[in-house]
Amino acid sequence: MMPQMDERILPFINDYRINLLNPLEITDFSKFETGLRPLFELLKNASDEEKLNDLITNDETFTRVDVETVAAINLFVGTDIKYDEKEEVVNMCKAWDDHKKSGIQEGMQRGMQQGRLFEIYLSVQEGDYSAKRGAEKAEMSLDEFEKAMSKAGYKIPELV
Repeated sequence: MMPQMDERILPFINDYRINLLNPLEITDFSKFETGLRPLFELLKNASDEEKLNDLITNDETFTRVDVETVAAINLFVGTDIKYDEKEEVVNMCKAWDDHKKSGIQEGMQRGMQQGRLFEIYLSVQEGDYSAKRGAEKAEMSLDEFEKAMSKAGYKIPELV
């Protein structure tokens, strides 16, 4: 029921039924034969990385998903699945695998950078070289380096 409105605008308001679908309440996705099926399935399982992985890698539906659906999945599910916009369909199984490999590679690079920084912090803490030299090796200003070193739990020898 509509709230009380100015009678003059009533002719401009459409009165028709709207059907809303809540993917979280759907139990049988086989009824959907369009791009809504993969979108709704992923929306329902978006909070569970393991279920997402199982769904994308084991369900035949995800071997041929149209690019518009993949764009919607990226937008609504929050994934960053890369695809060629010139193609009509995407093999999400392969795209998901590439996405995971990219994440692993990025994590390894960050880990190596962090390990390198920790090695520099330790060398400065043990007096192998000065804080100034450590900042140079870490490609930071001296002030940034001292703050980062302290935040990571290391002590600069002058402060010990």
